[in-house]
Amino acid sequence: MARKPGKTTIHDIAFELRLNASTVSRALANNPVVSQKTRNLVLAKAKELHYRPNHIAAALRRGRSDILGVIVPAIDRAFFASVIRGIEEKAGEQGYHIMVCQSYDSSLRERTMVETLRRVQVDGILISVAKDGKTDTAFYRKLIDGGLPVQFFDNIPEGIEAPAVVIDDEKGAFDATTHLINSGYRRIAHLCGPQHLHIYRDRYLGYTRALKEAGLPVEDELIVEIDSHFDTSPEIFNSLWKRPNPPDAIFSASDYSAAVGLKAALKLGLRIPEDLAFMGFSNEPFTEIITPQLSSVDQQTLEMGRRSAERLMAVLNNNSTPAKTEPKLVLLPKVIVRESSS
Repeated sequence: MARKPGKTTIHDIAFELRLNASTVSRALANNPVVSQKTRNLVLAKAKELHYRPNHIAAALRRGRSDILGVIVPAIDRAFFASVIRGIEEKAGEQGYHIMVCQSYDSSLRERTMVETLRRVQVDGILISVAKDGKTDTAFYRKLIDGGLPVQFFDNIPEGIEAPAVVIDDEKGAFDATTHLINSGYRRIAHLCGPQHLHIYRDRYLGYTRALKEAGLPVEDELIVEIDSHFDTSPEIFNSLWKRPNPPDAIFSASDYSAAVGLKAALKLGLRIPEDLAFMGFSNEPFTEIITPQLSSVDQQTLEMGRRSAERLMAVLNNNSTPAKTEPKLVLLPKVIVRESSS
């Protein structure tokens, strides 16, 4: 019976060639202790038997796998795809590979993914925690105290002192709202995300700070919380516009919500930005190709990925330690002005 590819072990090769398993192992590692003739025989037999190295076993022997685990809510979102690209760029420069898992914004699945990555012996994990509001801080404290190098990014667990790379959401929202104010808008509505998440809470704080510093009132009727930016309906925008004193600009904590509002406004025959201006957050790729183009806040996603990987690898390569690593690296956002607010 033909041997199944991938099932061959070094013991099978050793049996076929009447060698010790240790000799086969050294030959496969191209160790000069083994003669070139024997190395050639072993390599030829390994190819014939479809031998594939057991990387997990090798990792156990070496004490490292050269693999970094990455956990994100979803890889089909442009934000996370760009962060992953930044991580992979820097990881590849130092010979690391990455293994990506998705939590689908489920904290329970996220913990399962962490355990899965630990079982395959990854050297460290980079995580953007789920947004369902059920993060188990005790789980992560135990994980970090157990010695596994962890680097958080973007949405990070609150109440845990651990290395993290984030964007200054408060400043991004402040700068975005200030841009609208400086452009002449005075009744600026805010489509805000769930306030139990610090990223949306900080954006709300930046919005209100900009209004206060400009001497403008913070009006509750102009603030609408949205549960999911991916399921935003036009009715939310319409409810704002139909009020006796509607807004003249909208700052959304998400590009998706801003885009839905923009589309609804055009359907009502409003001129943008003359009648109503829009400002989003994230600088998703579609913001440049919709009409009119959507102003937004760029979150430095590539840089976030690169810096996250660099910080984790510094710990792995003994160039740093979790205790010496700056707890939180804060990147500066950038307001991108386009047609919807210019």
